[in-house]
This record gives sequence, C-alpha cells and structure tokens, in this order.
Amino acid sequence: MRKLLLGTTALAAAVTLSANTVLADVSISGAMEWTYESRDSGLTLTPYGSGASNDDFSSDTNVKMTFTNKTDSGLTIGMVLDMETIGDDAASGVAADEQYMFIKGGFGEIQLGMNDGAGDQLTRTASDLTGPDANSDNGGFYTGRNTNNAASVAANEGFTDTDATRLADDNADLIGDINDKNNITYLMPAIGGLSLGVSYMDAGDAESANGDMTVFGAKYAFESGAVTGTLHYANASKGGASAGDGSTNSDSMAIDVTSGPFRAVFAQANHDMSTAVTTEVTDYGVQYDLGNGIVLSAVGTQIEENVGNETSDITTIGVKYNIASGLDAYLTYADYDYKAGDAADALNPDDDGSVTYITIKFRKKKTTCRVI
Repeated sequence: MRKLLLGTTALAAAVTLSANTVLADVSISGAMEWTYESRDSGLTLTPYGSGASNDDFSSDTNVKMTFTNKTDSGLTIGMVLDMETIGDDAASGVAADEQYMFIKGGFGEIQLGMNDGAGDQLTRTASDLTGPDANSDNGGFYTGRNTNNAASVAANEGFTDTDATRLADDNADLIGDINDKNNITYLMPAIGGLSLGVSYMDAGDAESANGDMTVFGAKYAFESGAVTGTLHYANASKGGASAGDGSTNSDSMAIDVTSGPFRAVFAQANHDMSTAVTTEVTDYGVQYDLGNGIVLSAVGTQIEENVGNETSDITTIGVKYNIASGLDAYLTYADYDYKAGDAADALNPDDDGSVTYITIKFRKKKTTCRVI
C-alpha cells in the first residue's frame, strides 16, 4: 500500500511539474568564411606601393543561438544572440553581432534590440548574386581609398560620415539602413504577397545625439507562369546631429526575377552624404545555375556623385561550386575604375585595378533541442 501511495504521489508530482513548466526550443546554427584576396592596384602610395604584397588571408565566423517559446495564447516569443569573430593575421575577440528579442503573432512580428532594420531585411542588390563580401565589405577599393572612406563608415553607421567627399558604397541596397543598432522594428504579416516593415532608432540623449533614424521597407512577391520575382523599396531618414540641422535620406528600389535556372536583379539607390552631396548607385546582374552544384554570376555597378564628378565603375564575375552539403567554394573577380574628380588629392587619387577572391564557406544548419 505504501509503495502504491508513493508511486501515485510521484506520478501526480510529475504531471503537475509538466503542466507548470515552460518548454523552450533552442536552435544553434553557425557559418565560417575563409577568404584569400589578391589586389592589383594602380596606386603607389602607402600601403599599396610597389613593395606591398597586395594579397591577404581573412576569416569570418558566426555562431547564432535562438531561444523560442510558444505561449498558451498563441504568441511565439524568443531571443537571438549572434556571436562573431573576424580576423586577418589573428582572430579578433568574440563580439555580439546581433542580439535582440522578438514577439510573433497574427499581428506580425516585433523585434527589440540590436538587429538590422526593416530596410536591410526587405531590400535587394545585384551584389547579392556574387560571392560573399565581394563588394559589400570592400568599398574602400572602389569608392575612394582614404582611411575614413565613406563605404567603411556610412555602410556601418548609417549616414555617420566623417568625409563627405567619398562615394557612399559599392552596392545598391539601402546604404543608410540601421545596421545592428539598438532599434524597434515592426514587420507586418504578408498580405497577398506584400510585406511591409518599419524601424525606429533613437540616437541617444546627448546634446549632439539628435540623429534619430526612421526606416520603411516593402517587398512584393509575384508569380506569372514559370517566372517568379520580387519588387523591393526602402527609405531611411536621419535627423541632424544637433537641433536645427537638416535631415538626410537614403532610398533603394530593386526587382529580382527568376525563371528556371536564370535569375536577374536590377537595383538603384541614393544616399545623402550630407545635405548637399548625394551618391547614386546602380547595379544589375545575372545568375545562371548550370546544375551539378555550379552557379555562374556577373554584376555591373555604376557609382557617381551629384556634384564633384566623382565616379566608379565596377564589373564583377563569379563562380560558386557546392563541394558538399554545407560547404561552398567561391571564385570572384572584380575590375574597377575609380575617378576622384574634384575630390582628387594625394591621399585620394584616381585608381583602376582588380581584386580576386577565393572564399570557402561552411555553414551548419540549425540544430534544435527542447529544454525545460
């Protein structure tokens, strides 16, 4: 009788514990890129002079953890932590690339924390067709070679440029978007192929921190016979750093069309470097899937400023080969011709040359487990 009583009590306790314990799904994914980069530049100034090796190894590693829970009311809540380490000669310290929480339901999704804004999530650029980071993270080669070139600043800080004489970026996505900054983002549920999103970032409470940002993004998916595609548009507006300063804007629009093994993207973007200087970027590209893990791509990019006659023309071609599940190899070649125009000086001369990238990318899909 005692054993029966103890067994019944233990069973009741287990049932009660299960009924009152929140179960959470934890998923972990990861990716690593290893890249060999070789430069052939027309520049002679340091550090790109005749004695420079002009080649380099680099790596970029991400580990992403997502915690998700489904509530009794039907909401999905969770948090994301994406850790990254980047290195050339040696690995850098591990830093949080993104960290935010989310709430999903029939109303859409709310994201709170350090994540990309709605513009980044809903826009497109033809540079997406080529190998990883072929254009996106190497704007200094194509847009004015200065320590404070706009590509390295504007693309990462959103309009925060210390040198308005440089071109803004080398691809036509939303250049002035919120990039892993603390913000509030709302994504509406898709309605008949239409997806909308809006983000708001507060610049802070200091006297010179009035540059709050508002971003709006939209994507429309369509299908006609064997053709599928998406239309993209986004706009970002940033207030002046101090009260009374003029605001600056950034916008992007694109079309992405796929039919069988063929894909084509056309995109155009404008980005205010200041209230008087705007960089205009147009890129267009095609991609063809040959089968057997081989994908070919070609992208053309034109960049110009509305004043000062500063321009850059870039042609990028690439090959992607799927070595095995989760392992890809990329060979990318970019040829560029940069004209400094009125901004030419000893540190920012005209430049033409090429850059070759060989990238090996490993990615591990999500591994999910349930924890109490």
